[in-house]
Amino acid sequence: MWKYCALIGVVAVALAVAAEEESDEEEKVKAHEIVYEQPTEWTVYPASEPVVTFAISGDDLWYATATSVFSASIKKRFVQTYAALGKIPGSDVTCMASDGRAVWIGGKNGVAMRGAGAKEFTAFTAENGLPDNTVNAIAAGGGKVWVGTENGLGCYSGGSWKKVTTQNGLSHNKVTALLIDDGSKVWVGTAKGISVSDGSSWTIYDMKKKNLSWNNVKAMAYDPRKFTVWVAVGERDINSFVKGKWNTFMDIQSDITSLMVDTQSRLWVGSSNGLIKYNGDEWINDPKKLNIPAAQVQWMQRDEAGNLYFACENGIVRLVNPYPY
Repeated sequence: MWKYCALIGVVAVALAVAAEEESDEEEKVKAHEIVYEQPTEWTVYPASEPVVTFAISGDDLWYATATSVFSASIKKRFVQTYAALGKIPGSDVTCMASDGRAVWIGGKNGVAMRGAGAKEFTAFTAENGLPDNTVNAIAAGGGKVWVGTENGLGCYSGGSWKKVTTQNGLSHNKVTALLIDDGSKVWVGTAKGISVSDGSSWTIYDMKKKNLSWNNVKAMAYDPRKFTVWVAVGERDINSFVKGKWNTFMDIQSDITSLMVDTQSRLWVGSSNGLIKYNGDEWINDPKKLNIPAAQVQWMQRDEAGNLYFACENGIVRLVNPYPY
């Protein structure tokens, strides 16, 4: 039923767009930006409040609003609500990640983990391993789970936690974003630049070294196709790291909340003000060309099949790959 409702909404939007385009037939767009003759397949997972974050774990889609956590079966459309995650409240969740075996949920009260097939959550707080109870970011890969907090970075491996701070190589103890590239390097965005670990040493990028245009990191994304790391910094800037060189794109968007790269190496920028897409030539923020009904986007993710997920003000929108623009 959700899918049919979404399709009706998309049709309505398409009709409105068509009417506007009749008065502007000379508008020129590049062929790879938008192709109208190909169908777009949508699925919507509705929520009564804005979705702040989500994670894909097997056939389950886990997502959170300001007040609760939900799990939805992607195939069966069954939704379960969690007011509590074991000993941790289901409210004030800020981030989620999946390591393929479990879903990890972080917020202002610590981290909750639930393994595949498990019925209970395991809670982690400052009392049993976390650097701090206020969690801002989670990333999983290489058999490890990384948790960024207000007071350092936690690494969970082999059933125990290790704390990483400025004494170990971080540029700042307030961790705001995390990323693991396909070379298993861990990129740690902080309030004062980026620290990158290759497993044996740390490299710092910041304004002082003339790498970043601003120090405070808001979001990061990785493009495995072009081996590029994208970073949102400062109030409106986006920086990219490719072939050992940093590039700066200034004054792109305010209140950036997330970054995502699709299978065609196009960068998606989510913010409280909507979406922007960068196709390598220009930054596109026209809702008619993006064709995604979202006034605000808190989090985005691409799954292994290339499908795109957007956390919006009314739920999660899933766009099936391949998509026509």
